[in-house]
Amino acid sequence: MQTPSRLIENQWIEDALQYLSTSTDQTAAARANRVRAEFTRKRTKANLILRSPESSVAMRDAWAESHDDYKEVCDAEVAAIEADEWHRAQRNKCDTIIEAWRTEQASHRAGSKFQ
Repeated sequence: MQTPSRLIENQWIEDALQYLSTSTDQTAAARANRVRAEFTRKRTKANLILRSPESSVAMRDAWAESHDDYKEVCDAEVAAIEADEWHRAQRNKCDTIIEAWRTEQASHRAGSKFQ
């Protein structure tokens, strides 16, 4: 009897389950940091607009967006988004590996009934 070929390695399943079971704190922290960074960016821009020496609304807005402090918080927000998206992608990857493994197992079970 021929051993069925495997698409999903056992190590991939173990790694996926391990990541899903141990990453919830890091994933939640990354999401919270993303939200916090967004609030910080908005708050910084508002404070810069209030401090702007410009007279028109458009010029105050442009002054705030061109300020080094605003650039700094925008960079921090980008880093927070990157971390959050990385964790989200990792969880999706793990879910996909597990779902593919489940499908493979079901196919092997269904195939063994006809042999």
